[in-house]
Amino acid sequence: MSLVFRHFLATLTLSLGFALMLAGTAAATGRLVADLSQKDFSITTSFHGTDLLLFGAVDGQSGDDLIVVVTGPPTDIAQRRKANRAGIWVNVETNIWKQAPSFYRILSTRPLSAIATPETLAGLSVGTANIRLEITPETAAPNAPKPRRNDYINALQSNMANLGLWPVGNGDVSLAKDALFRARIALPANILSGTYDIRVIHLRDGIAINEDQTSLSVKKGGLSAQIYNLAHKYPALYGIFAIVFAVVAGWLAAAAFRRG
Repeated sequence: MSLVFRHFLATLTLSLGFALMLAGTAAATGRLVADLSQKDFSITTSFHGTDLLLFGAVDGQSGDDLIVVVTGPPTDIAQRRKANRAGIWVNVETNIWKQAPSFYRILSTRPLSAIATPETLAGLSVGTANIRLEITPETAAPNAPKPRRNDYINALQSNMANLGLWPVGNGDVSLAKDALFRARIALPANILSGTYDIRVIHLRDGIAINEDQTSLSVKKGGLSAQIYNLAHKYPALYGIFAIVFAVVAGWLAAAAFRRG
């Protein structure tokens, strides 16, 4: 028996044993248990996205469903509206979505419309339309009307979907024998560092009966992390370094141009 085959067999046995242990735990407690194949990783300059495996067990019955909601760290998102002024398109309005999820992804065993009613999904805060978001003007003019969420949410959803950060449609969750489940979570290259919360909701006949949560930690690594830390811990030093670097780069480019 080759070393590679023995290693594969050992890994397969360990994974199967862990899955069976989760199934036993879920059955004994009447709950669902979820975990990730990787709990943390670093973003470097060579990062091009990654796939994670969410897996676990549930004390389920035939016809049960699972919904997985992946929410990235909150951030302020600027949304601008352009208008034609004398033949030139310029920004005429800028609003800020306060503490919106930087990443939002839903996975489920079936389409959401087949799992639960819109009212149930709203009560569970599932879906970008059901997230409590606050929008404010960047600079509030006196007596200016406050922007209304419903007037801008569709544009926000479209912009974030185009960036791959709020993907449209549901990913797949596989549920085997009403007990073991798994789902692939794809994270794009442009995600932010921080904590990603993952909710797993167990539904029966359109009603949520259980929920479990886990999390993923994403950190900056390599040269990008060093530059980020320098800029935030020593902003004055970083500013001086940026100016010196720009001057030197310009001088080198001018010298190379003269020689050419």
